[in-house]
Amino acid sequence: MVLIYTDGSRTEAFLLARTENRIRVAIPGSDDPLELTDVHGTWVTEDCEPVRVEFAWQGKTRQQILNEADCICSQELAGRLLHLLWSGSDKDPQEVQPKALTAGAGSFLPLSLQN
Repeated sequence: MVLIYTDGSRTEAFLLARTENRIRVAIPGSDDPLELTDVHGTWVTEDCEPVRVEFAWQGKTRQQILNEADCICSQELAGRLLHLLWSGSDKDPQEVQPKALTAGAGSFLPLSLQN
């Protein structure tokens, strides 16, 4: 567990005992255990300092950090994905015969810049 004090400092602690309104923890490097008391929903030390208690199961999970190698696929997969994207066909690109591109005279007319 982690104890988070009002100044933002964090201390790792180990749970020794817990009742409904008291927690006893051991802090590495400290000879005596620390007892926290629940006062109206806030854990308070013996010195009346409020402490936020974060148990291990409450902690945020770490997000996996991706690197460039995680985002690279094989040439075969990239080719298939591009084929699916541009052709609109879900057939294997190896099975599809390429169509000859034909263009009419209107295909080569410049676009109007007034649009």
